Amino acid sequence: MRLLSWNLFGLSDEHLDVRTEAAVFTALLGGPPHVVLASGNAPPIPDVLMFQEVVDRTLNAHLRPHLTAAGFTLLPNRAPERDYYEVIAVRPPSKIVSHEVHALPSQMGRELVEVIIERDGLRWMLLTGHLESLKGGAKLRVTQARSVLERMRAHEGPAVFAGDTNLRQVEADRLGPLVDAWEACGSSRLHRWTWGPSKRSKARFDRIWGDGVVFDQFRTTGRDAVTADGQRPSDHLAVRVEVRPE
Repeated sequence: MRLLSWNLFGLSDEHLDVRTEAAVFTALLGGPPHVVLASGNAPPIPDVLMFQEVVDRTLNAHLRPHLTAAGFTLLPNRAPERDYYEVIAVRPPSKIVSHEVHALPSQMGRELVEVIIERDGLRWMLLTGHLESLKGGAKLRVTQARSVLERMRAHEGPAVFAGDTNLRQVEADRLGPLVDAWEACGSSRLHRWTWGPSKRSKARFDRIWGDGVVFDQFRTTGRDAVTADGQRPSDHLAVRVEVRPE
């Protein structure tokens, strides 16, 4: 199963429509349609997409029309009553069994989106979230991350979380042993950093965790500029990976 997760930087209005349109085509096709078609080298379309920092404007103008046309079902079915939120999109042959949104202990209204799918006779748990932001959110971030891991480990079947954790490494180290996709795939230096406004300020905020799974082919994408002033689709890179049952 191919999975991609991306924080779309929906809180910035600057070039929002251009950036989000580019992000959707990068997620689906690997880049702008004319470039991909000319190269004849499009990567396989992901089976699962997880987006964070989605806002009503980007959901209704970009994500929903393009992803629905590509055969995806977007969950939750209705946009949450929040300024920004998370979305999971799933396409066949995966069959959606259930979906829920769980409140996390948070001062920022953060939530966890859960989708259970049936695929190849197994029930998978898919989770995405955007954990507490900023330096002062460290304690809540760790609590939220532990809640995510507990939910995954309680599921009887393969489970995957992908999202913007905002975790600093010292905070991640407090979580104890876990299956981290970047680490499981060799800890490539090229694909380590997922956020960074400058060479001096970089972080691995966007992480993919698993329970009862094996990860392959971890990659980051979304580096190309999509506006005249050199902006990328988001201040985050997308993370993508292939995952199979253990």
